[in-house]
Amino acid sequence: MEVFFGNQNLYLLVGIVLIILLGLGLLIFGLLSWGNKEKAVASRLEHYVVEQQPKREDVIKKRILPRETAGSIIKRIIVPGFQNFSSFISQITPAKQLEKLDHDLVIAGNPFNLRSGEFFSFQVLFLIIGLLIGIYINFSVEEFDPLMLILGIGTSIIFLLLPKIWLNSKVRQIQDDIRLELPDALDMLSVCANAGLGFDQSLQKISAYWDTPLGNELKRVIQEMEMGVARSQALRNLSNRMSVEDLSRFISIIVQAETMGMSYAEVLHSQALQMRILRQYRAREIANRLPAKMILPLVICIFPAILMVIIGPIIPTLLDLF
Repeated sequence: MEVFFGNQNLYLLVGIVLIILLGLGLLIFGLLSWGNKEKAVASRLEHYVVEQQPKREDVIKKRILPRETAGSIIKRIIVPGFQNFSSFISQITPAKQLEKLDHDLVIAGNPFNLRSGEFFSFQVLFLIIGLLIGIYINFSVEEFDPLMLILGIGTSIIFLLLPKIWLNSKVRQIQDDIRLELPDALDMLSVCANAGLGFDQSLQKISAYWDTPLGNELKRVIQEMEMGVARSQALRNLSNRMSVEDLSRFISIIVQAETMGMSYAEVLHSQALQMRILRQYRAREIANRLPAKMILPLVICIFPAILMVIIGPIIPTLLDLF
């Protein structure tokens, strides 16, 4: 055991890294071959079925071919390979997880135009990076250490969860921003309604001046209505898309008011008042939680310093006594 974890650690590490890189290369090559399989079959069928192309078109193809193969290696190999890998991950992932992840990406504003398969692919890549770091940590010591093994496994798990943690924080931030902005938006809608504007015109006014998550979602609602979607359906789509309880409650009341023929101005005024009161209660709730959250920093940072100041002068006297 000591010989295995002694001088041969470096060679084992290099061998494991080479094996992993070789496996990744074979995986990417297989995915590229799998993605181009249908194209190869179609080209063979076209060779036997379709008539021979004119020579002029052959000349055009020869001119276009260098443009298709031109460019950096990232665009020609890495990006198509990653897309094929993402499609493969999407096929082996359960549909419910893909739907949940697509919903979270929509709430987060589609960061970097990621899709669910691409996001899962990034998780796999982060897991591979974490595994490599864990292997390096374990083989960098001279002897086998269980703590290093636990540290390596923990590093792999953390790297696997990093993309999901980032996405959840993004979703939570946008939902909190919408909850915070909703009372002000309702106030502006109420003012516009009292000024004689319709509900659609009020939404356009707010979305034109607000470059916020709620303003962007209202712009999307207006775009859907301009494309022929009914107002109630566009608002329901907004409710289902963002999954914010306050926003869903407001939209359901607006849809009911439209169905019953009630005045928008009165409904908006009452909803704005309720949302402001609810925001005040939430601010008080957050303030009441602060003392409990301050206990841990006090115990870790402040109490040891206070004890040192109080007990420090007594230590020389105690040493003289003993």
